[in-house]
Amino acid sequence: MDWESIAATCQANVLKAIPQKWHLPSPPDASVTDVTGVPRSCGLLTDRQLALTEQTADALVKQLQSGELTSVELTEAFCARAAIAHQCVNCLTDYFAEEAMQRAAELDAILKTTGKPVGPLHGLPIAIKEQLMMKGKAATFAAVAWHDNIVDIDASLVTVLQTAGAVPFARTTMPQTGMMLQTVSNLWGRTLNPFHRGFSAGGSSGGDGALVGMHGSPFCPSTDIGGSIRAPATCNGLYAIRPSSERIPKGGLTTSAPGQISIKVACGPTCHSTADLRLVTKILLEHYKYIGYDPTCVPFPWKEAVFLPPKLCFGVLRDDGVVRPQPPIRRSLDETVQALTAAGHDVIEFEPPMDLWEVARTTWKLYFQTGAKESQALVAAGNEPLTENFSWYLALYEIKELTTAEVYELNTQQGVIRKQFNQAWLATKDKTGTGRPMDALVSPCMPSAGFPHEFPVWWGYFSLWNILDYPSTIVPLRAFKVDAAKDPRDADYTPRTNAPFDKMSHEIYDPELWKNQPVCVQIVKQPYQDEDLLSVTEVVDDVVNGRKA
Repeated sequence: MDWESIAATCQANVLKAIPQKWHLPSPPDASVTDVTGVPRSCGLLTDRQLALTEQTADALVKQLQSGELTSVELTEAFCARAAIAHQCVNCLTDYFAEEAMQRAAELDAILKTTGKPVGPLHGLPIAIKEQLMMKGKAATFAAVAWHDNIVDIDASLVTVLQTAGAVPFARTTMPQTGMMLQTVSNLWGRTLNPFHRGFSAGGSSGGDGALVGMHGSPFCPSTDIGGSIRAPATCNGLYAIRPSSERIPKGGLTTSAPGQISIKVACGPTCHSTADLRLVTKILLEHYKYIGYDPTCVPFPWKEAVFLPPKLCFGVLRDDGVVRPQPPIRRSLDETVQALTAAGHDVIEFEPPMDLWEVARTTWKLYFQTGAKESQALVAAGNEPLTENFSWYLALYEIKELTTAEVYELNTQQGVIRKQFNQAWLATKDKTGTGRPMDALVSPCMPSAGFPHEFPVWWGYFSLWNILDYPSTIVPLRAFKVDAAKDPRDADYTPRTNAPFDKMSHEIYDPELWKNQPVCVQIVKQPYQDEDLLSVTEVVDDVVNGRKA
């Protein structure tokens, strides 16, 4: 069977798994770009189902644990809404509502019988990124060759979440090779952005971003080695955290190159509030309570008490020197700085201590030390073509198989980069006026507020924190809207020539095209300060969104 036939069968199977009662009478026409309102307008959900699925995970688990809400009712609501979302944006690779409903009924019975909830996520339905193995499910890694790769283990994170009481009901899309900030593959097709279906949902956790963005799951556990949690959150206006990579277990993650450990994958939630970030991240960081020792991470205890001084000092990275952010992103940083200052905090300018284009080149070579031969071999095994977007990046960064000496030199460069950045961070104590270094760094997420399909976006505002292994969060600016009058195209700007991204980003910008895209900011702290980062993120969210989520 050729790859086209395999892909068609796999995609059709997802739709067949959706009960007929949740099939849209008429899916949105291709000309309809914004589909965020379809769950409300399609008539398939009750008012109560709409209300339930639009609550935060934190609010829902409180109702589930008290018995005010049953897992069966909530699971049915999310299964229905996820089915609608998939028909709009193509975000699922597997759908098993009946199985989830059975587990939900079991959890309801346990609570009724014992009076005790099964863990902090008792009865909460969630979708799981396809990269996380689930026993009895296919772990395809978005590769045609692995379309029927049924595995017999659960990923460590899946075990943690299920033991904490979560109820998986679907699996979400990821891109071919897992190394793209968009989500497209020959096997599963393209995942679309619900705010503008001509835009990317982000990647590699684009299925997570699109589904959570349409309230089809209260949160999703996502993975990130170059922006794969944060890009989908940014593109879909969500909250997210990329924790320090060593703090969360990585066992059972599907990959074609398990030997690449210079830059490690991190795992964290994509969700709707800072309360959800805290809820889920605490569970993931306390993994040892659920699965015992895991050799893929450090059982670093959760720090319950975080003291933050009432007046913080933030650094702001406005421009990385490689790609100048588009006008809406520059204005969003200005407004964030103004809001923080008005709230009584201090803000200082921060300049990177090195050439971040060279850092990106080092990063990409560390990603693909064998010349990406494992990824290319997996694609070839399915007789499918390599996506053009992935091929473009491989050519740009001159990816080739490295000698042992070259790998040693790159790892040495990584150490130098980390040392220089740490020194620059610590040196800010001479500018903050607090006697301590900046408490956190505010940065763009990307040069743009999302991007059209196949556009070669600059990863650097994300991947910098991967090579450094600094935890970072994404905070949506709820009231911010791209405005042609406030964010006009700078016709007189001369793009930089050190890399091709700046010129492409400048030329494609059109405020009318971007007018419906969410805008977010990124908050960064130093390694292993994940709990402190959550607390700082709550401060920022309270300031920029006028409330604590």
